[in-house]
Amino acid sequence: MKYIYKLLCILSFAIVLISCKKELEKANINTNNPENVDPEYLLNTSVLNTMNLFGGQMRREALSHYSNYVSVGGGQLQRYYTFASAVNSYWSSAYISCLQPVHQIQVNYADDPGYQNRVAIAKIFEAYIYSNIVAVWGSVPKTKALNGDAYVAYDKEEDIYIALLNDLKDASAAIDLQGDTYKGNADAVFGGDLLKWKKFANALRLRLAIQISNVSESRAKEVIAELLSNESNTIVAATETARAFWGTTSGIWSYLYEYNVLQAGANASSLNVISESLVQYMLPYQDPRLPVYAKPAAQGPYSGRYWGQPKSTQLPLGVNIPGGNPHSPLGQLDYSQIGSYFTKPDAEYVFLSYEETCFLKAEAKLKGWGGIKTAEQYYNEGVTASMTKYGIPLQAITNYLNQPGIKLNSVVDTTGRKAEFADYLGLTTSAITRIDPYKQIVMQNWLAGFYNAMDAWTLIRRSQVLEFPPHFNPDGGEGGTVGYAYIPQRLNYPGIEYQVNTAEINRAIPWLGAADALKTKLWFALPVKKNPFLPQ
Repeated sequence: MKYIYKLLCILSFAIVLISCKKELEKANINTNNPENVDPEYLLNTSVLNTMNLFGGQMRREALSHYSNYVSVGGGQLQRYYTFASAVNSYWSSAYISCLQPVHQIQVNYADDPGYQNRVAIAKIFEAYIYSNIVAVWGSVPKTKALNGDAYVAYDKEEDIYIALLNDLKDASAAIDLQGDTYKGNADAVFGGDLLKWKKFANALRLRLAIQISNVSESRAKEVIAELLSNESNTIVAATETARAFWGTTSGIWSYLYEYNVLQAGANASSLNVISESLVQYMLPYQDPRLPVYAKPAAQGPYSGRYWGQPKSTQLPLGVNIPGGNPHSPLGQLDYSQIGSYFTKPDAEYVFLSYEETCFLKAEAKLKGWGGIKTAEQYYNEGVTASMTKYGIPLQAITNYLNQPGIKLNSVVDTTGRKAEFADYLGLTTSAITRIDPYKQIVMQNWLAGFYNAMDAWTLIRRSQVLEFPPHFNPDGGEGGTVGYAYIPQRLNYPGIEYQVNTAEINRAIPWLGAADALKTKLWFALPVKKNPFLPQ
């Protein structure tokens, strides 16, 4: 489904949509009504723009860094502080470039029975986009958004999740498998396969139900029980993974390829490189995916080794390391670079995978909320699917799954090996040292989702079981008196909203329960897991 060559003409619509009036920078205003744009182009416009937002600059600057997959050179967002122009851009892109195309399909074709399925698909993809937006900011405009009003009310975060669960259920039910569909090359995700769209909608409902289960358990259990009563209606095979591909020509190739490969020389000081945390969770367990995810360092004192970069190479206050800091003299090129699978021009972007669906089911089964298999079966299927995707031999997969600490309900013996599982400061460990199947499921979900950074950041925030070091050189005053900061829990609202939608955003801010800041926990998330070895 490497469709994106057709998007050259699609992009012309996106440019018109964004630039037609300067007022569009207000993000909630739609002064255009592109009635003559065929929905065959609108869906893929939304798909490409969504990939370019959550898999582009936003991923490089924030998401992949906050997910602990990679580390990157300086910058305010990278150093756990806000960067106003970037946040403004993310917000505008989300509402204008990503949401408006699929919204217009609904506006212009909802009453035409000949477009029933294509409208339902637009609703499903719109729900996916909103699920990311609400996980980034919390309460945001939804019910009244995209309708051309200058001043748009916000919806509460919890209300949005309930609405999305209902929207996805309705959209999935509305799809008639014998009805209309997109032509194959006009559907970048599933090539016009209606059944796969239904399964994606239901798997996304499963993800969202699990996501809110800490704060709305009864609602989550209700949705999960319904979904797992007939698992065939969810994603049950690798061929049903929701994904799309960038292209191989300028303008439609992936942002990571352009930044980390084509412009590697110019960007040498700010390249995304493999994080210390990723190596920490893979190398001691001899994870066969590590050579796919990362390359051994090509230069420097650790050449030939998998060497990950910590969030900051600056030591914590009052800490000295005998022999010196092993990271202080190094640059980005002295660390493991991201594997070639992810830096291709036509790399994939995964919206929701089969392996993630397996881990979600394992989690639900562990909690006693349904499922026809055991938690271990779902868990093993998820790990196997993740590794099979990269061509890893079955014997290597079997060996990995039978390892102590990887086999569900097992622990690893760290005698004489504690340092292998620890970060270089010895503050965190990847070792499974007590029976904790939930932590193992989350760990494998995180590992399988490498570079699906938006989803990984959300997983970390909702679970809070994996150990990651904080940033020891945060920007501004984010470190407070202790000199460090944990990963951001959200992005702050953009300045354009304060300028244009002032009254409405001021009504919404109290719903956060704290300041409009990166450290403010969202409704669905658990409190930050604090490191016991650091001053609080």
